[in-house]
Amino acid sequence: MPVCSICIDELKTPVSLPCGHVFCHECIVRVVNAARSYTTMHTCPACRAPYPVVTMDPGLVPEYLRPHLLPSIRRIYLDDPDRKTLPPSLESAECGRMSAENVALRVNCGLWRKRAEVHAAATLGLLGLARQARDCAIQMKRERDEWIKRYSSLKRCREEDE
Repeated sequence: MPVCSICIDELKTPVSLPCGHVFCHECIVRVVNAARSYTTMHTCPACRAPYPVVTMDPGLVPEYLRPHLLPSIRRIYLDDPDRKTLPPSLESAECGRMSAENVALRVNCGLWRKRAEVHAAATLGLLGLARQARDCAIQMKRERDEWIKRYSSLKRCREEDE
């Protein structure tokens, strides 16, 4: 059974904070009540993450949002690790089904990985081609500008000679 980090004992009526740490309900209530000044925000004893202790009035929340309204200190239910949930025959069938599903997922993952590699190689080839075309266009523009300058200077020289 998991242990409460406040009382260092087995969890009795375990509750969870928004940060995910689990404590005994009585222990967390003691921590909240031990605050010297009244405040609506407290910090987790384990990680110091803030959480509110005030619950919102469901009447103020629209009807469609009420299912999503959760208290910051939530009661949780832990399974007993000693208790078997499935009979041995169903457990082996369930393990076999999950193993087959795992193999299928690995095969699909491998196929998608190969597709991604092919796509990346094609994309890199296109990017290389686009870079070469851009560099070639820049070089051609430089050469054109250089020829225009030469033409202009030759034209001026000819006009001066005439």
